[in-house]
Amino acid sequence: MISSLILSAMMAFIIFFFVVLMNNFSLASLLYAFFLFFLFARMTFSEHKKMGSGVIYRRIFQTVFAVGFCIAFISDLYNERGSMAITSQAMSNSELPFCHIAIPQVLIPLLVTKNIIFPARISGHYAAVSSMILIWLVCTLILGRGWCSWVCFYGGWEEGFSHLAKKQRIKLLPKNQELREFHFGFFFFIVLASLCELACIYCEWFCPFKLVTEFSPIDSIPSLIATVLFIGFFLGLVLALPILTKKRTQCSSLCPFGAFASLTDRFSLFQMKIDSAKCVGCMKCASTCPFSAIDIKTIQEKKGHPEFTCAKCGECVAVCPQKAISYELRFNMKKGCGTCGHNQKVSKNAACRAFQELLQPAQLFRFAAFSFAVIMSSDFMIKSLKLIACALLNFGGAK
Repeated sequence: MISSLILSAMMAFIIFFFVVLMNNFSLASLLYAFFLFFLFARMTFSEHKKMGSGVIYRRIFQTVFAVGFCIAFISDLYNERGSMAITSQAMSNSELPFCHIAIPQVLIPLLVTKNIIFPARISGHYAAVSSMILIWLVCTLILGRGWCSWVCFYGGWEEGFSHLAKKQRIKLLPKNQELREFHFGFFFFIVLASLCELACIYCEWFCPFKLVTEFSPIDSIPSLIATVLFIGFFLGLVLALPILTKKRTQCSSLCPFGAFASLTDRFSLFQMKIDSAKCVGCMKCASTCPFSAIDIKTIQEKKGHPEFTCAKCGECVAVCPQKAISYELRFNMKKGCGTCGHNQKVSKNAACRAFQELLQPAQLFRFAAFSFAVIMSSDFMIKSLKLIACALLNFGGAK
């Protein structure tokens, strides 16, 4: 309980500084700060009572952030260029916001040609190439692929849709390995195609989030085909299949950044551990995993951890009846050390016990992930709240 209070107090300071103080104590910032603190406090105290029970608050945050981000982003596009369509002037002046999904597509062409193939600003903008790559590097070291389940401002759409239905209508568990193989096959195709064409192929032809952000104007047959693909992928992979499968289908089968983050996840501080001695093979974790990172072989072969596409969302922790799945510090797992994990002896002293709880990998990861999410979301969400408030006032005035 003491550790939960300490973490909540520390998060309150982070929220106050980045949300309230940085936004001049505006009403929108105060409302958003209260929302964030409520989510984190509820998550922390829920986890203290029952391991894994706080995942619902992660889902709420990511879903709200995704919708709020798109509202604010679309507003920025209309303010800058008058529409969501990508103008020729924005292309020629390299003024497009740089998207994190483009990072794996630009890295190899950058090494070969010494040029950024994405028409974005290098610096001086909230979505400049330099700032987004810096954010990716920091996130890689701390969260790894945890970006996808905690911070990604697109993944929240799938997160929300995947929890609308009570039951799975389509079970993907037998196909988890095939989904991962397809995901990486598609990833390497995108990277090679981007190198050959010196263009971000995924962004130009496959990204389903063009439907809720920016898109190329339909002025030719190729642009019409691309638009049909965007709409189809959004309706199919972001909306329909998440509802039917309760999985993050686009994230785990198409997104090149997700595959890339899986490859670089080994550099992150945290990963998930499956205690094979406790596991009874019920497969609830495999059925629940939104990213198809646990399958039948993972459990039967007692690998001791999910597959490397794990996004550390905590859904498997929530459903495991044996409490066999936990967050772990990566270097502790390699050394076989239990000093920061669940094998640590609990001190009888209250202060020492609170300190031990603070150092639990699950506590550290959730705090780091939510802090990252607070910083990433504050500007967009406050802008979105102001836009919603203005729209409601205008609607009320019109009546």
